[in-house]
Amino acid sequence: MTPDGRVRVAVAGLGDIGLMHAHNVARQEGAELVAVASATPERAAEVAAELGPDVRALSHGQLPETDDVDAVILCCRAREHVEYAVPLLEAGKHLLMEKPGATTLATHERLAAAAAAAADTLFQVGYMRRFDPLFREAHERVAAGAIGEPLVVRMTSRDQEFPPGEDPVDTGGFMLDMAAHDYDTACWMLGQRPVRVSADRQALVHPQLLELGDLDNAIVTVAFDGGGIATSHISRTCAFGHDIRAEIMGREGSIFVGNGAEGTGITLLDASSQDRFPIDYQARFRDAFKAEIAHFIAACAAALSGVAVTTAIATANRWFGDAATLDDDRMVVQTGVAARASAVQERPLAVGTDWRWTARRDDDAELPPSPATSVRDAAA
Repeated sequence: MTPDGRVRVAVAGLGDIGLMHAHNVARQEGAELVAVASATPERAAEVAAELGPDVRALSHGQLPETDDVDAVILCCRAREHVEYAVPLLEAGKHLLMEKPGATTLATHERLAAAAAAAADTLFQVGYMRRFDPLFREAHERVAAGAIGEPLVVRMTSRDQEFPPGEDPVDTGGFMLDMAAHDYDTACWMLGQRPVRVSADRQALVHPQLLELGDLDNAIVTVAFDGGGIATSHISRTCAFGHDIRAEIMGREGSIFVGNGAEGTGITLLDASSQDRFPIDYQARFRDAFKAEIAHFIAACAAALSGVAVTTAIATANRWFGDAATLDDDRMVVQTGVAARASAVQERPLAVGTDWRWTARRDDDAELPPSPATSVRDAAA
């Protein structure tokens, strides 16, 4: 920490979300942005210059050994998380890692082993809906019994476009990368663990994605161990903006988290409706991302002051929202791995197996042989 008690933070990975986090850290009380890191030296230098003379440009490899960095926000490609996160954990750096934690269960297990060996190091995963005022209030009302026992979570998560040049292998595919927030929301609201997934997809707008195991629209249904059900429509062909909605239905009523699509009667939305919707995730969840950083900084400051990590997190949770743990992220990754394979294989699949996926290439070496049966086969 600095002499005046600020947490010294570096941001690693400088795409859109990394740049947003860097600006939020620079404005966050109790934090000092000391460095940015990228696999591309030119990108790190460019962003450091933009952020000010006191921000240094580093490589990923330099961060673990940099003494004046207390905490790191890791925003690289999902398949690279384990490569960069493990050395940071081993060096005792507090870590906020963007979701999902991994693109296979095998790599997630490596991440979990490193986190377990660094028990005194704070590890938070970036599911920002937990810090969004609307989703947070919905969760608090569910927990307070406002709708009785929660039964079904119904969600919509739509982006406008497929990013040109995006490789599904890097992200884990849309059914893991984008839908991760829906899986986490469902687990959080229901308080249950996922056990089975069924998914159907289409790629009518971007047909080239089919052979990569990816999609432009999908419907995912998740069954949970306590009997709960969640459904999600994920899309990247939404003409009018970033469309996020949810309903949590209970025995005694429903809670809706809505947006500009809600209304009475018939509603038609098209490209002319863009003024009713945020343009992207940064616009929709601006306050949530800020609260997420505030939570991380508060928890880091407490831990650096000698407070036990579990106590530091619990205290920050009371002020800002429920930070996602690595176990929360594991449920998401398990669900996404089963969902994307279910869509390709066109059958329901059990959660918890590292199902093979057609987009896999060099990740295949980490996987065990694919199980011979699906949930449907086993029940036959």
